[in-house]
Amino acid sequence: MITGSDLLQISLARVNMDRSDLEAAGVIDPGQAGDKAWSNFGRDMDTFILKLPEWRRAALAAVIRARADSSTEVSH
Repeated sequence: MITGSDLLQISLARVNMDRSDLEAAGVIDPGQAGDKAWSNFGRDMDTFILKLPEWRRAALAAVIRARADSSTEVSH
């Protein structure tokens, strides 16, 4: 089950990712080959995620999980 804190960490990880993170993880292709994917990620992250092949979605999840695990919780 995802808690409110989990959701916050996931969202923070997603919005703080840059292209190099996605390229390094294999979520998008490096260089010009990944230009459209990077644009789609920035424009509509949810649709981008829905359209990813399973192996790329798993790679993205791993990046998000690693970022969420390494960040400190934000208190409000």
